[in-house]
Amino acid sequence: MDFVDEIEEFLDMQKKENGEATTKTYRSKIYAFYEFVSLELRDTDVSYLFFLNRMDKDKLLQSVEHYVRAGNLKSRAAVDVYFSVLGNFYKYLSNKNGKTNDYFQDNIKKEEFKIEFEKKIKELHLRDSDTQEPIGREMAKKILEECDKLIDSIDIEKLLKKEKGVYSNYISSLIIKLVLLYGMKNEAIRKLKIRDYNDQLNDLVINNYRVRLPDGLAMQMKKYKEIRKSFLKKYEIKSDRLFFDDYDIEKELDNTKMYIVLKKVMGNMQAGGVAKYAIIQLLREGIPAYIISDFTNYKEDVLDYCQEQVDAERGLSLLSEKSRLLDSALRKNNLFDDM
Repeated sequence: MDFVDEIEEFLDMQKKENGEATTKTYRSKIYAFYEFVSLELRDTDVSYLFFLNRMDKDKLLQSVEHYVRAGNLKSRAAVDVYFSVLGNFYKYLSNKNGKTNDYFQDNIKKEEFKIEFEKKIKELHLRDSDTQEPIGREMAKKILEECDKLIDSIDIEKLLKKEKGVYSNYISSLIIKLVLLYGMKNEAIRKLKIRDYNDQLNDLVINNYRVRLPDGLAMQMKKYKEIRKSFLKKYEIKSDRLFFDDYDIEKELDNTKMYIVLKKVMGNMQAGGVAKYAIIQLLREGIPAYIISDFTNYKEDVLDYCQEQVDAERGLSLLSEKSRLLDSALRKNNLFDDM
């Protein structure tokens, strides 16, 4: 068995035990390690297993640095996963072959490596990991289903009577759908005015960007506009905000009112993970980061993190993948054939 076969067997095992999503996460990390080891093996006559088992902490840390440089990483989140993947890969080797690298088997050595890993993180000036990881597609679908259920089953009479939780669940569901689609930060949502929504053209102006609403959300927003009008009329109040607090018209919507529905589905109200899901979709479509930042109000650190996730999915932390991408672009140069 060669090194590639070994890695593919490891990934197959991960797929069986943890599912397809975990395998996708692991693939770019373990192949970045493969790339590093392969470069090191070019100048030696030893087998890959011998090299893996004899790697000292300095060589292991060089592999960490290779992964960071190759992926142009700015935050430590992906590097922490890389560290975890290495541990699981060596555990797989240990279960298969018995004795393996001391830095992943011996408790004292493991702790020693962990300390040096943290030093390397500081040396590379990586930002601390964001605690709000992006949600996955399955969670996004669950959130969407819950929001649609609450929106489409709204009891208008109960809402107008201010029965507990009715308005909050309704308004939260609409807002979460906007975050799930557009990746908006809280401040971008709070800035929305009723004039930003056009129920004739079914579009919404977000931070001066005019975007079209999907058909389902467009119909729900039309209904919301009528309910909003009835609510303001009943209580003889005025507001130019698209979304407002039903008990205090002057108060900005707080996080609880905006994201209470997330608590039901995810067990927390961390809307940042929902927004990152949307931002990742935009990056996958090639939208420049500066436009996404301007549109969503999320800054460089979040955009860098999301870009790292997209690059990892595409395998772009691997030098071989990046080389093929670069070579393909260079071949399209109008002077290429004349050279």
